Parts: sequence; structure tokens; C-alpha cells
Amino acid sequence: MNFKEHFEKFEADIRKKMRDDEIILESLLVINEKHEELLKRLDKLIGGLNQTRKLPDNPFFSNEEFMNLMSISVRTAQLWRDQELISYSQISGKIYYRMSDIQKLLDENYHKSITKLRKK
Repeated sequence: MNFKEHFEKFEADIRKKMRDDEIILESLLVINEKHEELLKRLDKLIGGLNQTRKLPDNPFFSNEEFMNLMSISVRTAQLWRDQELISYSQISGKIYYRMSDIQKLLDENYHKSITKLRKK
């Protein structure tokens, strides 16, 4: 094969490679568009799910969740109920607390720190 034939073969290979690259690029652009469209649809779907599964404004906590949240024992939780420090609901032996009642308990027992002024 002479130089001209090598050059023509090389040129043909380059042109084929460029066509292949253009096809790949076009395919990637189509895939990217589909990906963006899919992401938008997923965002819409997630938004709809979040609207239908909205948490209640004042959720209930089970006794176990309450004890974990407050880092207290079963006996302490019972004592607080007996002393009427916290309101609760009881259904078939199960005890539940409203988030607002937990917040109220904390607010009513809040002690603001006193800053001591230093004399110069």
C-alpha cells in the first residue's frame, strides 16, 4: 500500500469515527432529555406524595417514644402522669402523648439562666 492509499484509509477511518461519535452524541442528548423529563416527573410524584402523606400538625408519641425522647424510665413516665405533669391518652393499656403536651411540659418547666454581671 502506498502513501496515498494509507492516507485515504486513514481519512475514511477518521470520517467513520466522526460519524460514530456524532451518533453517540445525539444518542446521549436524547438520553439526557429523557433523564431530565423523568426527573421532573419524579419530582412531581414526590411532591404529590408529600401532600397526601403530610404529617399531622400535632402528632402522637407512644409511651416508648416519649420515654426515649425525654430519656426517662417507665417509672418516671408513670410518676409524671400520676402527678398530672403531662396529659396523655390511654387506649387498651397503650399510652400516647401529644407533641403539644410534651412541649407544654418542657415550657412549664423551663428555667431561664441568670447572667451575672461582672463589676469592673
